[in-house]
Amino acid sequence: MRMKRTGYNRSVPTSDLRARLQRLRPQKTTIETPTARPAPSAVDETGLPGREHLTEHGGFQLIEARYPLSQPHGHTHFGALLQHPSATVAKLAKAPPLASTPVQQLAFIDTETTGLAGGAGTLAFLVGVGLFEGDSFILRQYFMRQPDEELAMLMQLKQDLTAHSGWITFNGRAFDLPLLETRFNMNRQRSDFRQRPHLDLLFPARWLYRGRLASCSLNSLEQNVLGVARTDDDVPGELIPLMYVNYLRTGQTHEIRRVIYHNALDILSMVALAAHLLEVYTTADDGQRTAVKKRSPEEWLRLAEWHDREERLTEAEAAYRQALALRLSLEDRAEALTKLAALLKRTGRRAAALPLWEQLASFTADDALPCIELAKFYEWKAADMAKAQEWAARAEKIIKTMPPGWRKNEAQAAIAKRLERLRGKVG
Repeated sequence: MRMKRTGYNRSVPTSDLRARLQRLRPQKTTIETPTARPAPSAVDETGLPGREHLTEHGGFQLIEARYPLSQPHGHTHFGALLQHPSATVAKLAKAPPLASTPVQQLAFIDTETTGLAGGAGTLAFLVGVGLFEGDSFILRQYFMRQPDEELAMLMQLKQDLTAHSGWITFNGRAFDLPLLETRFNMNRQRSDFRQRPHLDLLFPARWLYRGRLASCSLNSLEQNVLGVARTDDDVPGELIPLMYVNYLRTGQTHEIRRVIYHNALDILSMVALAAHLLEVYTTADDGQRTAVKKRSPEEWLRLAEWHDREERLTEAEAAYRQALALRLSLEDRAEALTKLAALLKRTGRRAAALPLWEQLASFTADDALPCIELAKFYEWKAADMAKAQEWAARAEKIIKTMPPGWRKNEAQAAIAKRLERLRGKVG
């Protein structure tokens, strides 16, 4: 197909683009686990993979690949996601409607766009969709060869997703879904993309790995968690808008095929990430197999915090205790002890929290909290004023070392009042 002139004629020298790609190309990973590749697809006369798909609104390029559910991708396989109940998906997404939605009816969505900031002028020139169909996982990519093919692409996308009850994305809540809705609106078409229930994998991934990984980008999660290794065909996301402009300007397809590869791997890795997160966030009482030995101590701690935040206190307590039974860093151990002790106190089990506060006091010399909690326990529960006074005095020493400020002033006033009261009771 001969390339048409469009408004997207910004000049992007091919040599400059190649140089930037070389600078931004990531170092090769040493991961050796199997990574699913986009299935080889015949190219048409323009050099694009897939085929032209014609609709009543015009044509666009459609690329499709099919994978068996047993196909490995990193440390997992595509069918692993289907082993998890819808109720767990709903918990993870904080979307109750997903509890009654079969996982097979969820579609994965990822877009490649003409700009990274979004907005009314940004086009989604490539939309990747992943679907479960029978014993296969289907990867379908809708590519807009020219901006005037947008309506045809969007209407076919809408038709193909009619039977699907919800979405799984990576940062789709903030970017992909609002952008698609905007594009439908700009074409005077209705869309319910943002109304259907949705699991955005970025948020549980960030919760689980914050502070442990330098980045919680999908590429970082692939390398450090999922065991997925991309080939040199991949391209940095920040260059994708320029590559599309270059494609529109020159008609050359080499770089755009790399964008199509990038989008395909995003979809395939979202399936692996969803399966991994559900494995981590699944607990034994869900009636599913759990991989206790596969979870790291830090994952147990994050799982406990998640349950704690959602007021699932029985599950939270069990996960905190599992984390503490493993080899945590000193900082994470202090965090786990503090949060488990707070949970026990909150549920009226102060005596059970006592050994946890004592452990904290033994190795956190700069934190007055465990000493204050012990002083409270011995004053009000054990009626041992001497011990209460001893712990309050230790807390006072720690507070004196705090940097100046209102927090220190408040803490000093509170502990001085407590010590005065205890001296009166002892004397």
